[in-house]
Amino acid sequence: MIECRPRGICSWGYYLQGDGHSGEIVIGGWGEQGRLAADGVPCEVRKGGWLSGEWNLLEDGRQVAVAQKTSAFRRRFELSGPTGPAVLEAGSAFSRAMDLHGAGVNCRILPVHAFTRRATIEGSFEDFRVVVFGFWLTVLLWRRAANNNSGGAS
Repeated sequence: MIECRPRGICSWGYYLQGDGHSGEIVIGGWGEQGRLAADGVPCEVRKGGWLSGEWNLLEDGRQVAVAQKTSAFRRRFELSGPTGPAVLEAGSAFSRAMDLHGAGVNCRILPVHAFTRRATIEGSFEDFRVVVFGFWLTVLLWRRAANNNSGGAS
């Protein structure tokens, strides 16, 4: 199990630790870009454009993975990464939990409880970068929901 702890009380950045892995995510204050690190390897997350639903994970300027939001009305991304295609989607319509499944990955991202930003990641994976990228996208949805005061995410 990977534990995900916020970097601070009002921060949307996280530290990830567990199962022999460590990571970190940071979502930029402006726009929907940022960075992450998976097992000490730094990566950058870039959005395809202001109205784009595409995010690219770059390591040393080289594209490692791509996430495409399939609909503005659903919490779902189609990912293409080093192990193959995967999907990140809401576990249910009323939960913040997200499922990341596909080639080389089968994980569940779960808030610890309703009144915290702490989370856990449970499951199996081949490439930790894909899991950290999936968690980065999940936190992006949680931040959107908090900014909209809707309780859900777009």
